[in-house]
Amino acid sequence: MLNPFTPAAIASGPDDFFGRADELRIVKRCLEIGSVAIHGIIGIGKSSLLARAILDMEGFDSERRAASVMVTGHRGVSTIDEAARLVLEELGSVDEQQKSFKFKISTVFEAESKEVYRNFVEGRHVAALQRVLDRQSLMSSLRDDQLLIIAIDEVDKCPVSIAQLFRAVTNKAQQHGIKNIRFLFSGVFPYYQEMLKEDPGIARFIYKSVSLQPMPTPDATDLLQTKFSEVAKAASEAKLELNIDPQIIPRVCALAGGHPHLLQLLGSYLVEHEIEDPDSVIDSKDLFGSLTRICYEDRAQTYESTLHMLDLEGKREDFLRLLELARGAFPTRIGRSQAVETVDPDVIKWLTDHGVLSLDDSANYGLPDEFLRVRLILDAADSLAEKRKREERIISGVSLDDVAEAD
Repeated sequence: MLNPFTPAAIASGPDDFFGRADELRIVKRCLEIGSVAIHGIIGIGKSSLLARAILDMEGFDSERRAASVMVTGHRGVSTIDEAARLVLEELGSVDEQQKSFKFKISTVFEAESKEVYRNFVEGRHVAALQRVLDRQSLMSSLRDDQLLIIAIDEVDKCPVSIAQLFRAVTNKAQQHGIKNIRFLFSGVFPYYQEMLKEDPGIARFIYKSVSLQPMPTPDATDLLQTKFSEVAKAASEAKLELNIDPQIIPRVCALAGGHPHLLQLLGSYLVEHEIEDPDSVIDSKDLFGSLTRICYEDRAQTYESTLHMLDLEGKREDFLRLLELARGAFPTRIGRSQAVETVDPDVIKWLTDHGVLSLDDSANYGLPDEFLRVRLILDAADSLAEKRKREERIISGVSLDDVAEAD
């Protein structure tokens, strides 16, 4: 049986990318004007949006033909020169025999520079990068209206070094009248704040900061329907009897709360469980055990890190008080008026700034990651048996009030 769900993959291709039409349009439009920062919680789709935006800017299904380079930050990038080297290694390569650096910005322009090579081997990577990105190189390789986009993912791993590099490259470009270099950043909350803490002045170079929230229900439903249709089609072609319970899609949407990674993960669990223990129907029974596994294995580090952060900042009790207002089933809805009456507004701002709460609409707060709430519900169980019972009730759609009464 086919399993088309891809919880571990970046969805950049047109067939894999669902929803985010507004966000994609905003990122592309704003890159025409200045640099852009995408941020959000783990698994919310930042890398996919970054990759899809680059694909479109390079000319997929559009008239734009930007050139781009994509790199991924990591914790080993502790200096501005190490950050510059990340970009340089994607822009070209060192020729040890000729003792030169061969750089290639577009498909039609390639050049060699011994000066860049000397700076590179001596570790002066910022100087080397600035030489590669000087007016002469860009004028030779790009059209007058063509952009060069430097896309950096996982900026949260090294925000200080990236902030320093951004300032150095942007300042030098503007001082020399170079107007077609753009940066596109992506990372986990609160990397952008960390960049601004290092250098508040870079805010004027970031034209737009895009905070990714969970996908709207129609987009989440479209993703699930498309994937399950592929499963059903493959089963039919293999002469396998298979039915999809019509209630499973809205249930998965509610449990995942529009979180792209969780939608893919729950969908994958459903298919895999049916493969391992087939009964010719994909339904809620195939989800049993998945919530516990996600909360305590697959995404355990994410939730433990968030809860640890809440404890360090003294925000856990306030967060729990807010969750008490979210009566009923998933997805979580917390009335804004009740929230501000229950905890200090500064606490709510902190929770939203750090991706713990989301502003769902004019009347309600929600959770970017519903499984943080699931983790807290399961943590409150006194035994494994009680934890299993809570999981079954959550999966079946029983109100959390009823869960509490049953306990």
